[in-house]
Amino acid sequence: MKKKLALLMAAAVTMSSLTGCLNNTSTTNATTAAATTAAETQEAKDEESGETEAVAEAEELTYEFNADNIGEHTFSLSTTATSGSALSDVAHYLADRANELSGRKITINVFEGSSLGSEAQNLEALTAGTLDMAIIAVEFYVNSIPQVGALILPYMYEDYDQVQTVLEGEAGEYASQQFLDVAKVKNLGYYVMAFRNMYMTKAINTVDDLAGVKIRVPESSLYVDTFKMLGAAPTPLAMGEVYTAIDTGVVSGLENTPDACLNNSFFEVAPYFNMTNHLNAPTTFSMSAKVFDGLNEDEQNLLLQAGLDASHFGLETTKTTDEQYREQLKEKGMEFVESDVESMRAKIDYNAYDFMDSEEAKTLFDLVQQSLN
Repeated sequence: MKKKLALLMAAAVTMSSLTGCLNNTSTTNATTAAATTAAETQEAKDEESGETEAVAEAEELTYEFNADNIGEHTFSLSTTATSGSALSDVAHYLADRANELSGRKITINVFEGSSLGSEAQNLEALTAGTLDMAIIAVEFYVNSIPQVGALILPYMYEDYDQVQTVLEGEAGEYASQQFLDVAKVKNLGYYVMAFRNMYMTKAINTVDDLAGVKIRVPESSLYVDTFKMLGAAPTPLAMGEVYTAIDTGVVSGLENTPDACLNNSFFEVAPYFNMTNHLNAPTTFSMSAKVFDGLNEDEQNLLLQAGLDASHFGLETTKTTDEQYREQLKEKGMEFVESDVESMRAKIDYNAYDFMDSEEAKTLFDLVQQSLN
């Protein structure tokens, strides 16, 4: 992480609520002025109402940029998140923050609900430079960059602050460099999502109850290997196929965050909330390196600042909404099961993952452990 720098910015911001509308971002109700010195105050004309406001506000930012050197840009951001979900809200926050910091010069249009493809497809498009930005979970990088799996091994983290500390430290930076070197993707920041649990058509009391059970997992080798260790029959499926697959008996459930379970109505077909907390898999605000490299340094730093701010917003969102989602799922009739976590943890062997043989994975694992200790 770059060293903190103080940047004097003129800002007039009244954030509107995050609407989560498809193909659009929520906008601010007030104008953001250009950068100013400590001794000067500039007046910014509100583009929507024509009103003027005199503002001079000092804001401490991590990334230094000159707002006068920001050009007009419009980017597309793809996410599999559904409207109204926590992930959707964070994606829109990123868009709003970039728009705010740039004085409305940078617009990020958010495309939700896999309308621009799955995460695996989005990652390919980012690498090719045919898509500007996407929300890509770390586990999807594991397919092409196996060593980054060392960042999200099951039962590695105990709480959300711990995950954030690791991601903002050397381990997170090392993984981001792997994304750039191999996939040609610039990571603007991480979003710590909720711990994942299992939503099934049956109760999972111990690991023995998973024997031979078909469970949907993301299209990621890390998840496939993990659930094989647990004795299940992992079945990779795109998110859009999961509800029908459970309803028709193709799979007996899935693992994901409470947020995903609620906003995709999985509780209707998988009534058992098995509290396994087996894995915390953060996602990333990923940008095509081809697109990122085409920007000037000030524009790049502005987007990195927006990504960092979205990361912090996302952490607080996760902390405050995780329990709320669980309560809402109880109200929907889900039966909560106190699964025997230790019986599952005992089946996990970090050395059994093929990628752990690589020097890169060992380096990343050691960086994670240093942060945790």
